[in-house]
Amino acid sequence: MSKLCRTMVLMLAVVASLSGCAQPPRYDEVAGTLAPVAPNLARIYAYRGPGVYEGLAWVPILINGAQAGAVGPGQVIMRDVPPGTYIIAAATQGLYPGQDKVVPLAPGQTVYMKVTTIRGLNPSSTRTQPQNTYVVVIVDPEVARQEIQGLALSSENRTGGKPSG
Repeated sequence: MSKLCRTMVLMLAVVASLSGCAQPPRYDEVAGTLAPVAPNLARIYAYRGPGVYEGLAWVPILINGAQAGAVGPGQVIMRDVPPGTYIIAAATQGLYPGQDKVVPLAPGQTVYMKVTTIRGLNPSSTRTQPQNTYVVVIVDPEVARQEIQGLALSSENRTGGKPSG
């Protein structure tokens, strides 16, 4: 093996090992260590199931129009917000009736939002072009807790946007 080949193989090995270190923990690995929602706040979980069928893109999550993070396939994010009424959306190019959700949140309340994908064709394209439309679905807490067990939890936890009303 030439010196150049050995150097390239070594570089690839280093990159592969470093990328393995950057993996976020799975939700079920850290769920017991998460602080409970504070009595003066509410909690929003947004997640996407694993799998190529959902699309590979990371989808920005918007709370009252401000980006509060993004979720990729097999990812979950958690945001603590002041009580109030929120519009929770997934940034998308496509349109679907009711794709955003208006959610009133009380102090101490937790809500689970799943981002689903509707595959279709881009109606504004002059040629056949596939398009993913992302839709936010409110999920029953018991079902959601089961669905997020093996998902990667984003380590970034920012306070979400200001409530409306």
